[in-house]
Amino acid sequence: MIELKNAAFTYRKAKTPALSDVSAKIGSGLYLLAGENGAGKTSLLHVIAGLLRPQSGKCEIDSYPSATTDPAEMGNVFILEENMRFPGKTIREFKMLHSRFYPGFSEEMFDANLKAFGQSGNEPVESLSLGNRKKAQLAYVLALGVKVLLLDEPTNALDIEGRETLRRLIADDICDNQTIIVSTHTVADLDRLFDGALIMHKSRLVFAGTEEEVADSLAFEYSSSNDPESLYSENVAGRYLNVYPADGRDETRVDWKALYMALHSDNSQRIISQLQKQ
Repeated sequence: MIELKNAAFTYRKAKTPALSDVSAKIGSGLYLLAGENGAGKTSLLHVIAGLLRPQSGKCEIDSYPSATTDPAEMGNVFILEENMRFPGKTIREFKMLHSRFYPGFSEEMFDANLKAFGQSGNEPVESLSLGNRKKAQLAYVLALGVKVLLLDEPTNALDIEGRETLRRLIADDICDNQTIIVSTHTVADLDRLFDGALIMHKSRLVFAGTEEEVADSLAFEYSSSNDPESLYSENVAGRYLNVYPADGRDETRVDWKALYMALHSDNSQRIISQLQKQ
């Protein structure tokens, strides 16, 4: 369980806070982290990962501060950032140096993940393309078995086959007691896997909830026309996907891509206000 309580952080010389009064309890499952550029998504990931310490408030993972220096607790969380570089000539060499700090690491899962991505793990990292380097990293981090795994743009640089493989591995590898938070602009790559959403807006966490809680607030319906009464509408292959308040409507699955697009539209505040009615 991740618990944030009134967490705040401002970078030195910054005119506005990166995080303001962020509070939430985040349980197990796969969560989409969404919000406009500069909303505070990366800062939130860094606070949860323990790379930043809240200047006020707190962030805890299973009652321990996320910025702990206790090795046993540090082995419960890992962040894979975009364009991150791992030391070591090969991913297997890096594994030998690094995995000893993560008691949940599975050698069997690591080997299976590499095979799924079409790699042996002995390829020199510097000879790999950016996409293949990302596959090697994902094969490793998905096998760490950490309580909290934070992925920043995990599908960037992956080809179509690689994205499908990642989708399958996440579905297969995630355990019931794990929390995975994914910050991504390509929501469709992991659509149908998300169990909930975290939504940042202007340094604040304006919504943190499960798929059921999103569905209790918003309904996603297709029609032949653009409905001016909808909160948001987009044309999808000749039909219109309209987003409405869920009140009195038939239950529908959450369309995560539509939610993401709506949050980046001129109607974002209407969507946020509806979610906050929960």
